[in-house]
Amino acid sequence: MAQFIREFAIARGLRVRSDKFGNLIVSYRRGRGHRPVAFVAHMDHPGFEVAEDAAGGFVMTRFLGSVPREYFRLGGRVRLFGADGEHRATIWSVPDVDWKKEKLVRLRLKGAIRRGDFGMWDLAPVKTNHRLIWSRACDDMAGCLALLAMLDDLVQLRAPAAACAVFTRAEEAGFHGAMGLMKSRLIPRSAIIVNVESSKELPHAPMGQGPIIRVGDRAMTFDPRVTMFLEEVAARVARTDRRFTFQRRLMDGGTCESTVFCQHGWRAGAVCLAMGNYHNLGPGLHIREEYVDVGDVQKTVQFFVEVARRSNDYGRATRVLKQRLDALFERGRRQLLQTSAAMRLPAPVAGVFAEPE
Repeated sequence: MAQFIREFAIARGLRVRSDKFGNLIVSYRRGRGHRPVAFVAHMDHPGFEVAEDAAGGFVMTRFLGSVPREYFRLGGRVRLFGADGEHRATIWSVPDVDWKKEKLVRLRLKGAIRRGDFGMWDLAPVKTNHRLIWSRACDDMAGCLALLAMLDDLVQLRAPAAACAVFTRAEEAGFHGAMGLMKSRLIPRSAIIVNVESSKELPHAPMGQGPIIRVGDRAMTFDPRVTMFLEEVAARVARTDRRFTFQRRLMDGGTCESTVFCQHGWRAGAVCLAMGNYHNLGPGLHIREEYVDVGDVQKTVQFFVEVARRSNDYGRATRVLKQRLDALFERGRRQLLQTSAAMRLPAPVAGVFAEPE
């Protein structure tokens, strides 16, 4: 993923940087005076980490990511990636350990593999019928795809904007890349952060209805000013393009990187794509490809281009709302005062929590 992103960006004349933790930042800037927007997606997906050298036979691996134990059926097919290519393997046993602390899986292997190599479920890399995209790793490859397509559109349109696409590592293992990114201090504090995820489809947030402005996740709600800004831009796009649709939902099927950013004082919101077979969890306890809607991806790219172009509108929605609330109060202010006097209420005290004399 990292190599592809670098080559994609360089081919379009975009600046690519990496921090010491291996996160990638691809920058686009045209014109001056634009508030920076940092769109964030993660490059990893739940998978197997090889724990020992092996030359055929059996090898112990650790599974990194949230997948229930019952999906690790004996004989389940895995593909390992080593220095000399790809190797097929099958699940031989699942040691009886505390699954919440460490997910150990013993594989039967063909070929040689080394400690530190990685593996995934043996599923199709990608396939599509032009309505859906299936992949062994839509989470968060579909998010990365949307950001690369956004950069491509910005370059072709020569759009005035200050945007960067940030590609983080090790989200599934515990948000390590996002935490490292903040310590690297490569993203300015003035930036608006928009996390993009492929999130578990929920009954109230179906796929096919456009990008989902994510009010929050399982852990917390995000910066309301960023959420209002995103909703304002989406509504503007919908007014000019009748085919564009979007949703605004609390997506509490999991936790995303915006929680990390908000907890550390950043202005962060989120957008997600509804996804089927979350973490490859198919029906009947079978491992299957994840899938997203093609139209949702296209609309997300269209939306992000406008977010980047209209970043200076950030804060406008909250200002307008405050003005409306103030106007409502002024309309009712005189009547409140008159009826309050008629009620013969006691004189106001210095403060609600004033200490008694």
